Amino acid sequence: MEQVARLMATLPDVECESAVLELLQDESLARRAIDWLPEAFGFVLVNHIEQLILPTTFKARDQEGCWVEIPFAAEPIFALALELGTFVYHNGPRDLFRSIAEGSSVVAAVNNALNAGAELKGAKLSSLEMFGLRAEAYAS
Repeated sequence: MEQVARLMATLPDVECESAVLELLQDESLARRAIDWLPEAFGFVLVNHIEQLILPTTFKARDQEGCWVEIPFAAEPIFALALELGTFVYHNGPRDLFRSIAEGSSVVAAVNNALNAGAELKGAKLSSLEMFGLRAEAYAS
């Protein structure tokens, strides 16, 4: 996961996707790593800057196009990315952490709210909607 994070922090998006796919040798795994790393790093960041209530689920569309709510526990990459994000946040390199966290929709939402003057202490974030992932991938 650390190698994927370094690729994401140093390469442009198009090159990054190819490099991550080459590294992981699995299209689904590469897509999930690219989608989850920024969100997990974003969770780590906003958890340190605001007293927010973070979601415990995410949403993905099924084959019919309906949103399905899925617990984060169903996605092992998210747990690994949170662990890595926490480590990098506390131990560096800070530029790696910042580069990846800036790609998070959670960071963008919190940033927008703060810039609009919102008070976020104790606010609850809604579940992430993961557009690049399919709900069927998480069926038990």
